[in-house]
Amino acid sequence: MWAARTIFAAIALLAGLACFKAAAQGACLSPEETRVAVAQGGVVAPSRAVSAARDAASGGEVVRAELCRQGGGYVYRISVLRRDGRVMRVVVDGGSGKVLEGR
Repeated sequence: MWAARTIFAAIALLAGLACFKAAAQGACLSPEETRVAVAQGGVVAPSRAVSAARDAASGGEVVRAELCRQGGGYVYRISVLRRDGRVMRVVVDGGSGKVLEGR
């Protein structure tokens, strides 16, 4: 019985940490919300962010891109499948279109 409680507590803790991490990173917008944010100004078009991410990854194929709220602003989180088969995660500033992070 003790082992079951320990496992349940560990699962609950991990779920809570996952929720906390998602909240800390900020909520990502739906495609419709992204279109509205771009149309209102202050956010660069997804194509510009994708281009910057591709440049940072030295080419490759974008497999995912999303606009997310972060720290009072917006960032694009973009995953690029590089030519060497590795996935690179790139963060692009939503306001300027400049790469903030690439790993």
